[in-house]
Amino acid sequence: MVEIPPKHHDGEYYHVPPEEQRKRLDSKGLFWMEPMTAKQSDTALDSIAKIEEAKARQEEAKAARNTIIPPKPASPESINLEWAMPKSISALKMEYLVDPFLPAKCVVGFFGRGSTAKSSFLATLAAQISHDWSTLWVSVEELTGWITQRHIRAGGDMGTLAAFTHTVVKRDAQGRVVGSTFDIYRDLESAIIKARAGAAQHYDPPRPLRFVVLDTAVGLTGWAKGESANDDGAVKRLLAYLQALAETYDVCIAIIGHTNKAKHDHFADTVAGSSAWTNSPRLSFVHARDRREDYSYVMRVAKSNLSSAFAVAYTTEPVLQLHQHEDGHASVLCRVVMEPVVWGEEPSMELYEDATRRPDEEGEGGGDNHRQSIVESIMHAVVEMVHTAGQPITRDQIEAKLNRSFSRREWKKVDDRLSLAAFRYKVAIATGPQNKVIYQKMT
Repeated sequence: MVEIPPKHHDGEYYHVPPEEQRKRLDSKGLFWMEPMTAKQSDTALDSIAKIEEAKARQEEAKAARNTIIPPKPASPESINLEWAMPKSISALKMEYLVDPFLPAKCVVGFFGRGSTAKSSFLATLAAQISHDWSTLWVSVEELTGWITQRHIRAGGDMGTLAAFTHTVVKRDAQGRVVGSTFDIYRDLESAIIKARAGAAQHYDPPRPLRFVVLDTAVGLTGWAKGESANDDGAVKRLLAYLQALAETYDVCIAIIGHTNKAKHDHFADTVAGSSAWTNSPRLSFVHARDRREDYSYVMRVAKSNLSSAFAVAYTTEPVLQLHQHEDGHASVLCRVVMEPVVWGEEPSMELYEDATRRPDEEGEGGGDNHRQSIVESIMHAVVEMVHTAGQPITRDQIEAKLNRSFSRREWKKVDDRLSLAAFRYKVAIATGPQNKVIYQKMT
């Protein structure tokens, strides 16, 4: 038997009796080691070796998890290439379901804070195209009955919109839906296929499915572990998948999302979550409330690869009353009435900023610090004179009241706005003696 001499601690040699050694070691928080036999020594060395092997395996496993293993290369025969050769220009032209809002085979983003009539805006577009095409609507924000009946009341043809039925399962701290029984990755393609088949049954000739609305995209996405609407990679993956579906099934996919309250240096950064929401689609918009007038809104391009910047002002018009409150207010479903599109980077931004500028804190100018436009001045004068005079009003009378003359271009803008929002202003435009334009109260 081979004995291993005891170790020494702190310069002390164990020349004292064993019991005294134990006491000294215990007082210093050290352990007592009995002399080991050769067998015990081998066993201890084996244990140490196993521990070191286990640590090495753990390090190898950790390194393997952090190592990206590239997939097996595809065979060259499976790669499709298109070479630069002459092609018919007609095959390259863009198609729009509604110009300039809904380009075919594209994903389009519509973002804004709550109560900016995003759904009403898209419902109006869906009704507008219903004479030729059908729509699939998937929403975690509205009841399916509301969606289908608004479509009909907004002028859409029966049997040209299908609303997917599902259940909300998760909301965030602000009450916004972030999870449902519908999962874009799992269910959307099948829903498109079923809606395409159903659309072919209602009309002859059929009105093919060309429009898909996802309200909201965040609440309809089954995010993988570690993913969220704030994750740039996850959002890009989602939008790439949606773009593939849009091209495969020849549909325009509109995604609805939210904006946040914070101020940003860049217009598109107002969208909540990852910047990919606005950067990845070929076309995306931001909606906002028009502070100058109730039930009025504005929408401007946040990002476009298809055209120059543009904006449009619009108002809501009730089409279905859901409830009448005791104080006189009502809960309603709406369609929208749009004014002419304003094109150009600066003009469109001016329209947006005029509509969203906050009132002057000191209340100058009646609590509104934006400069009233010439067209707005003319419109207000027309509406006031028509409804107070009780008889047709000419342009000469309006110019006399405002003590200045206006250009033909300015009058055309006035007429366009009055025509598009006739339900609100109740002013009809007609032709009087000597072919002069007259304005009269709508009956």
